[in-house]
Amino acid sequence: MQIDTKFQVSPYLLLYIIVASQVGVGMLSFQRNVAKEAGYDGWISVLLAGMGIQIMMFIMYKLVSAADGDIIKIHQIVWGKYIGGLFSFIIMLYFALISLSVLRSYIEIVQVWILPSLPSWIISSLLMLLVYYIISNGFRVVVGICFFSVIFPMLSQLPLFIFPIPYYHMDNLLPVLDHSFWDLISGIKGSIYTMAGFEVILMIYPFIRKNQVTQRYAHIGILLTTVLYTMSVLNNFLFFSENQIRKLIWPELTLSKLIHFSFLERFEYIYISMYMLVIIAILAIFLWCGSRGLKLLFGVKQKYPLLFLLLFNIAGCQFLTDRESITAYQDWVSYVHIGLFYVYIPILWMIFMIWKRSKV
Repeated sequence: MQIDTKFQVSPYLLLYIIVASQVGVGMLSFQRNVAKEAGYDGWISVLLAGMGIQIMMFIMYKLVSAADGDIIKIHQIVWGKYIGGLFSFIIMLYFALISLSVLRSYIEIVQVWILPSLPSWIISSLLMLLVYYIISNGFRVVVGICFFSVIFPMLSQLPLFIFPIPYYHMDNLLPVLDHSFWDLISGIKGSIYTMAGFEVILMIYPFIRKNQVTQRYAHIGILLTTVLYTMSVLNNFLFFSENQIRKLIWPELTLSKLIHFSFLERFEYIYISMYMLVIIAILAIFLWCGSRGLKLLFGVKQKYPLLFLLLFNIAGCQFLTDRESITAYQDWVSYVHIGLFYVYIPILWMIFMIWKRSKV
């Protein structure tokens, strides 16, 4: 289906969409997961994860550009209406699951660091109300929020990089490559879920103007997030000891406590509150993808599946009540992400290319 140009966005905005979809609540905690697997060599795992994501983006772009459509169109071509619809439904379900993971993880941070007695249903309802308002105004508004959410993390990271410098222990990183190959691979697994989000290209591709020549913006976006994550993990490794960082749930937030001003004692309150813009953007793009896909699958107005997904997120937060359940859920969604986008999509790409060559 050809999208009217008035609903499409400029090609360069794809860069902001990719960065916004990749930078989420995981930025505040992934340093711990990487350190547990690969120690101080974890920064190498982050770089390798970024390289792997570049390869996956290359495959996804080849897939959607060859079909000149989204993942739903590709599934209908390859598997037919009903089986293809089932596979598409699984992808849309994934967008709902990962949005719940992001939402509940952020609520946990708010409850631990700022408002311990505030029920999660109040926070989730308010955030979902904002997300509904954004998505109901169309894809271009979603992209606008993504644009501003990219500017914020870049600026907010500056004091986090500057203030710890006097306390750096440069020898923390030495010797380099002190861990085995399999430790580095395990570190990649710890980074992949945090850097998830690039898969939105499977749904947003038709909404990018001149989409046949925009692939470079997607790769530049991934490069920026890889650099941002690598700098973040190096910043934490140079400040904390390996034992310290393994015990911290949110190393980035702990690091932010180092920042003091004469007029502001608790910088982390400001940081977490402003980080809400990042969370709203990533929720908006995930839920837009999910509701858009369900709209196409069931032939209904997008607001109905959107309302269903919003209620799913609010209700889901009530079942994830403690740290153990949230961590278990994140691990489970991580495996779903790896299975769908690192195993299934390359297979689908090969099948689609074979089908296309057979038609020539």
